[in-house]
Amino acid sequence: MKRIILIGLIVICGIGTLSAQFSMGPKIGLNVSSFSGSDGKYKAGVNVGLMANYRFNKLLAIQPEFLYSLQGSGADTGYDDVAAKYDVHYINIPVLLKIYPWSGLNIHLGPQFSFFVDDKVSVKSGGTEISADGLDNINSFDFALAMGIGYEFNFGLTFDARFNLGLTKIVNDYEDKNRVFMFSVGYKIDL
Repeated sequence: MKRIILIGLIVICGIGTLSAQFSMGPKIGLNVSSFSGSDGKYKAGVNVGLMANYRFNKLLAIQPEFLYSLQGSGADTGYDDVAAKYDVHYINIPVLLKIYPWSGLNIHLGPQFSFFVDDKVSVKSGGTEISADGLDNINSFDFALAMGIGYEFNFGLTFDARFNLGLTKIVNDYEDKNRVFMFSVGYKIDL
């Protein structure tokens, strides 16, 4: 039985490599993020980086990415004229399995490994904004499950909408985890 499974895997991998296609390129987009477990409000941020796509066949591909991502959360201060936000900067490395049910349409799912870079707290009242360094005990690593949908045009343009469900506490003392909606556009070049 083990031999049959091994032979089957070798045949599948061999067929995949016959029609494999490798491409890579830049991507940029908008983040809408918040923290779970708190009264955090959603805030806007950016994501920018590179993607590499290894397409095994018409149905399957693996797409690792290397992204800078500005995430965080807004905060309700209780005052109408006072706004607060918490910015957290990460380097995100998602590794996505992409399934193509129809033409360029794809559904993607996979783990995302994020590394903390910096954080900042800002409070704005009227026209004055005050910023300060963030928390001292923030976790340096964040693990998330990335899931989404996208479309790839034959000429290289890509569109993605993704949700990243954080599974690691942002700070050990609190239950809050990252929740990020990512909308991005990219351009892939076949290599």
